[in-house]
Amino acid sequence: MTELTGIKWIHTLTGRPEFLCALVAGCFLTLFSPHLSGTSRLAQAQNGHAELDQPLGYTVRGLVRDADSGLPLSGANLLLTDSLGQAAAAASTGDDGRYALRVAAQGRFEVRVTFVGYAPLTDSLMIEAEVTEYDVRLRPASAFMDEVVIETVSRGDENFSAGLTRIDAQDLRRVPTPDVSFDLAGYLQTRPGVVTTGDRGGGLFVRGGTPTQNLILLDGIPVFQPFHIVGFFSAFPADNIAWVDVYAGGFPAQFGGRVSSVVDIATRNGDTSNYQASASIAPFLSGIRLEIPMAQERASLVVSLRESVIDIVSEDLLGEDLPFRFGDRFAKFHGNLNSTSSVSITMLQTFDEGNLDSSDNELSRRSTWKNDAYGARYRYIPPESAVMTEIMFYYSRLRSRFRVTPEDLRTSDIDDMSMKFDFVYLLGLSEVRFGMFGTANSFSFDTGLNNRANSGGMSSGGLFFQSRIGFSNAVRIEPGVRLEAFSRGQGTSISPRLRASWQVGGVGARHRFSAAWGMYKQQLVGLTREQDISDVFTTWAPSPNSDRVPGATHLILGWQGVASSWLEFSVETYRKWLRDIAWPVTTMELNSLPAASKVEGTAEGVDVGVSVRTSRFGVDVGYSLARVEYRRKAQFSRNFFPSGLSETIRVSAATFNPPHDRRHQVNATGRYETGNWAVSARWQFGTGLPFTPLNGFYTRVPITNPQSETHLGEAGRTFISQAQPFSRRQPTYHRLDLTAEHVIQTEEVDITLQGGIINVYDRENLFEYSIFSGSRIDQLPLIPTFGVRIDLR
Repeated sequence: MTELTGIKWIHTLTGRPEFLCALVAGCFLTLFSPHLSGTSRLAQAQNGHAELDQPLGYTVRGLVRDADSGLPLSGANLLLTDSLGQAAAAASTGDDGRYALRVAAQGRFEVRVTFVGYAPLTDSLMIEAEVTEYDVRLRPASAFMDEVVIETVSRGDENFSAGLTRIDAQDLRRVPTPDVSFDLAGYLQTRPGVVTTGDRGGGLFVRGGTPTQNLILLDGIPVFQPFHIVGFFSAFPADNIAWVDVYAGGFPAQFGGRVSSVVDIATRNGDTSNYQASASIAPFLSGIRLEIPMAQERASLVVSLRESVIDIVSEDLLGEDLPFRFGDRFAKFHGNLNSTSSVSITMLQTFDEGNLDSSDNELSRRSTWKNDAYGARYRYIPPESAVMTEIMFYYSRLRSRFRVTPEDLRTSDIDDMSMKFDFVYLLGLSEVRFGMFGTANSFSFDTGLNNRANSGGMSSGGLFFQSRIGFSNAVRIEPGVRLEAFSRGQGTSISPRLRASWQVGGVGARHRFSAAWGMYKQQLVGLTREQDISDVFTTWAPSPNSDRVPGATHLILGWQGVASSWLEFSVETYRKWLRDIAWPVTTMELNSLPAASKVEGTAEGVDVGVSVRTSRFGVDVGYSLARVEYRRKAQFSRNFFPSGLSETIRVSAATFNPPHDRRHQVNATGRYETGNWAVSARWQFGTGLPFTPLNGFYTRVPITNPQSETHLGEAGRTFISQAQPFSRRQPTYHRLDLTAEHVIQTEEVDITLQGGIINVYDRENLFEYSIFSGSRIDQLPLIPTFGVRIDLR
């Protein structure tokens, strides 16, 4: 296999035949379908973002847009109240800005529409016909405009649910990052229960899980390694995001294949009426973004390109080399085929390459990886029925390389082909969702010198059922079950799920309780070396033949309290029971990763949050107390494939805290806006992560014939002597980041200027102690940042 080096950013989006074919097909369907007539009034509902409040009655549906740009607004809240002031129906817009709700009787209602960052709208609406079309245009009410006071919107009633954080693009702008366009990665790192190894390498550990146990979905497409080599960034900039659902555990039955968490990202559709363009320049990451109407009011294309330049400017800017290069490109086509159906096609490509220990030798310790993800979705809603049907096809792959030494190259490739059929029935306060799914994976990996290359595959498929039963506006339960059959002689599984919530007193309650429980399976495993404190290279493989599929059981209990319109508190406690988790077995030989063992374990903790919101000022503080413990019985190591890795090792019993066990963590973010200025701050603190100390190195020369002296001239092989596994901890980690923004508004463009400092007090936080050089590698030092963004009106 060849190393993924010198990845060139020169081919166009249509350079990939898979995407080109899908794009042409989508454009043809939209532009030439005989059923296209007029503006589509597709009443869409997705993942709980649109609800019908009675199974029978009168329907109100429509589209919520930005009054200036015409862009659809995802997650806008609508509330209908009757003449007595009682709530009659409520809904939130879906990823395309559309909503549908239903009332039991005719009459005049007051409608109130709110969305964070926009002036609320209150109107009177007469409902007489069976279907009433009601479109809304909201005007931006940024705090940059002194004369406008933004109404604080509580996220409690519909969005409060155990283990779930619902995010929109505005949330990402509260976290300071060295990027004027903002990014999902920076925000996720501020959430309680999320642990990272720092600002190099990427990857998230969510409530005791590893990065390979997280399911990352982009419009339903699984993406294996979307976080860039510089930890501030992912493949998901704020401009492309409609909303994100983050399940830190207890996720419902429509999600599977992972045992820790789900990050479900829905992307924005483009403007179907006007061209939109923006460009940003910053030392870490620069990019351009376009929104192109493909058919007036019917179809759009979004294109986003980003690439880093820090490897070019770091020497002049910082006085030291930061040998990282990364970027991503994204495209989405969305079109309404007629008033009842739509099609969308999504493409994502990413690349990362760099030397994590910043050494001068480009041929050692160099990591590269590349994601390609493609997906198509067809959605149909009958004109007079509250039923949604979705058909989805996905393809995703990851190519990863790690050159340990000039002679030792490790490789890991994984391909994923998936399809899914999803059916949703909206029944007032309740919802029924069921579907079918199938996944096929192929693998190829080589763990380096002295190990044999491997290849193989696996597949799985099954059914799921998920429901939401609303007994009233105060009580809701969500039972579900996932049935799945696995290849490789690993049998079948039945994984029940249950979520519940109770708002004491109904809508607007000051106290809300929720719970989640579920059982989960993951046939796919990912292994990293543990001879270093940090390692970004992952070997992806199926769990061994005929072994039990790794699994977990989650339990989450949560409370949210609303002290006032500007102050909220939250507490969640959780426990995860882990079973048959693959864990690497390393020998005394340097750089080895010969096999895997299986461990049991628990992850438990408490996450506490405080949120303050006013029209100009916002502060979020989160504290996490956590403990992760693995227990391994005495066993022989397992091979990935029957023809697989040659060495089988007797492994002794052990109990240990893995290297992502961070006992205490604090995250505090704040943002203040006045006029055309905004200032953001973030402070992080975390106690040290476990690592295995080294006693030293030695060289072993194999002696096959004691009577011969030929071994006296042999170089031998290098081995290491390690202390008790994970018996020491790194120093504490803490860092302060600051940014300031200024917006210049003209008739034709908006210009955003950003300046900031990363690691304000230049804390020397440890990233890794390299066993290869015996040297300490620190996180990023104090870095001044600046950026410019231009948005064309």
